[in-house]
Amino acid sequence: MIKNYEKKPREFAAAVIEKADGWTQSVKALADEARTTKDAVTEYAAVYLAVKQGLGLTPFESQIIAGMYLDGENAAELATGEGKTIAAVFAAFRSVCDGGYVHILTFNDYLANRDREWMKPAYDLLEVKTACITEKTGTEDRKAAYRADVLYSTVKECGFDFLRDFLVFSPEDAVGRGFEHTRAIVDEADSLLIDEARIPLIAAGVMDVERDAELPEIFAFAKTLEEGDYDTDEASASAFLVRSGEQKAEAHFGIDNIYDEENNGLLVRINDSLNALHVLTEDKDYIIKDGKVQIIDAFTGRAAENRCFPGFLQSAVELKHGLDITERGVIMGSIPIQYYMRQYERVSGMTGTAVSAAEEFDELYGLVVKHVDPNTPSVRTDLPMAVYYDEESKLAAVVKEVKTAHEKRQPVLIGTADIAQSERLSALLDAAGIEHNVLNAKNDELEAGIIRDAGMPGAVTVSTNMAGRGVDIKLGGADEKLRDEAVNAGGLYAIGTFLAESARINDQLRGRAARQGDPGQSRLFVSLDEKIMTIYRLKTLIPHHKYPEPTADEITDRTVVKEVARIQKISQGKTLDERIRLMKFTAICEKHRDLVFSTRDKFLRGERVPAMWQETAPELYEEAAAKYGRDVLDSKETEYMLAMINSTWINYLGFSSWLRDSIHLTAISGADPAEEFNIRCEEYYDNMNRELSEDMAAGIVEIAENGIDSLKIPKPKRIYTYLLEDTGDELHRRSLSEALNDVLSDEDYEEYYGEDDSESGEAAEEPEPEENEDAGKKEKKGFFAKLFRK
Repeated sequence: MIKNYEKKPREFAAAVIEKADGWTQSVKALADEARTTKDAVTEYAAVYLAVKQGLGLTPFESQIIAGMYLDGENAAELATGEGKTIAAVFAAFRSVCDGGYVHILTFNDYLANRDREWMKPAYDLLEVKTACITEKTGTEDRKAAYRADVLYSTVKECGFDFLRDFLVFSPEDAVGRGFEHTRAIVDEADSLLIDEARIPLIAAGVMDVERDAELPEIFAFAKTLEEGDYDTDEASASAFLVRSGEQKAEAHFGIDNIYDEENNGLLVRINDSLNALHVLTEDKDYIIKDGKVQIIDAFTGRAAENRCFPGFLQSAVELKHGLDITERGVIMGSIPIQYYMRQYERVSGMTGTAVSAAEEFDELYGLVVKHVDPNTPSVRTDLPMAVYYDEESKLAAVVKEVKTAHEKRQPVLIGTADIAQSERLSALLDAAGIEHNVLNAKNDELEAGIIRDAGMPGAVTVSTNMAGRGVDIKLGGADEKLRDEAVNAGGLYAIGTFLAESARINDQLRGRAARQGDPGQSRLFVSLDEKIMTIYRLKTLIPHHKYPEPTADEITDRTVVKEVARIQKISQGKTLDERIRLMKFTAICEKHRDLVFSTRDKFLRGERVPAMWQETAPELYEEAAAKYGRDVLDSKETEYMLAMINSTWINYLGFSSWLRDSIHLTAISGADPAEEFNIRCEEYYDNMNRELSEDMAAGIVEIAENGIDSLKIPKPKRIYTYLLEDTGDELHRRSLSEALNDVLSDEDYEEYYGEDDSESGEAAEEPEPEENEDAGKKEKKGFFAKLFRK
């Protein structure tokens, strides 16, 4: 925080403006003075003039104050449309003057590139070198970008580079420069630091180019299963076998028990096949583009290149669509976003919706929320939420609302849940004769043009959440030539068509309307059959006699509307719990990752020299050194050490993943799964040094027996990067009775434990002992599979 002005932000802004207005020399001269004096007022005054001359814009007082807050470890709340992009430049230049590097991390590639290009003239006047990294940036350009004073990118891209650098074998192949003297300023901070905090970034390597020979047959079997053979869980987005499916699998593959340890590989392949067939949905979770499966980023709505589903799931989805099966990667590195952000020396954030997340900012990152009054008060009209019985009636109501607005030439932006919903709505608008544009992952290359025209009078834009955050829609078009007509029609009308898991997501869509004092309005349309209503059991919240019958009309019952709104609050609370559980669950793994990554990096850069061969096998080492040369042998040892560190870390990740799948069983004995997980991971980590020593010893023996060229260095042939949804469900402490009450339906409970009450009142006929034993085995197996969510 800037000294002497901590509690006097308006005085600071006034001092900055006074300094800038009184300056008669060039911006460069003022920037040079700022670098010399490191005076905050001078630094901010230099930015003020650079923005004014380079961009033709006069910064608001609110932008200076927001920039002041961003200099400290704060989350600045600045209303949508108030110019957070310019506010970040103030704080960034101050850090550059102090000799630091700045990463400005935003919501997606489009915004990162847009903000860098937009601000570049101001940075050029300040003689600050800037760069941008997007998903399509090449390796050499990435290297150069990380050496710039200010880098614009996304958390995902920088995080993936961090993981990929762990896998290189030469310092010249690493793209990053580490985190020394580097700070991060995060745009849309509530989304990136909170909503996405629990999501791990994954780097998986293809170690051998081999196809999985078993999966096609197993997938074909999974396709034969009927609805009663498997079940799906919407909350965890997973599919699993039930008793009849287990029996069919055992008969088909000739095994006794699908849950025996030796059948784990088969069970995993079956479950991934079921997930591909019955959980993942085309145009919602992924698209098929250019003959390839491309994952849709759940938060940006974009098709993410070079990402794949984990395990056998990617191959199963490809089989589902008759595509060629790609190689299966093994996870070689992972880090949740919240832990990646902790790599920076300092973090600050900015968003239009920070106050509602103040507790989470403080708990997760130690950031203090600072509200900044807008330069121009908002005049947006937020209409009441409209509730409908089902998706069909909801979308019909949306079309009717759009038609009314369209007839008076009011521009409309509709935010949809996913590609499938955007296309359904588009078809309905076509049927109603309403001309419109559609923006989703299938045509994201058209984004700039579609957004440019979204504020035109009469424009109707249907979008996934690609346009939900950080997107500027100017009334009357990009040049604002038709601004008066758009204003007279009521300004932009932002319509949401789904209840998000966080109110902030819906609020960000609302924020697209009525920016900087413009007129505008918003309304949210929801239906009772949305996934979030099912996950959080809306029907149990509404009294049975109050739950509405099917209707095409808007549901106005106050009890129903109130409970629908409460669903979002429940979701937000559960999401916070998930983040806290994940922190408890992954704390020890992150400690181990920091140690392993740091150690490997020192070996990579020559800051540490492995001397294990000299210490463990001095005679073999000296013989090899005499034969091949000490430098050649030491270079080989370093390369082999890097590979073995990767190998032991892969094993650690595999162990921790397996442990997470089974650790919840410890709750039955009253233990805390989180504590047990941490204890066992610590024990495994302690044994890793022994494993590494054994692997290294085998290397020098191989050289001694077969020559230096015989020692092969296992390296990934290709690296995948992708995201996983990680909720930490394994941390739920569940007693056996709680598990039974939560997992088993009334019918299940009666089936396993109910008394026989046959109509005749006679005792049930005793089965033959052998048949009874077999039947009991089958039933108990299915019971425990369901109880433990296998």
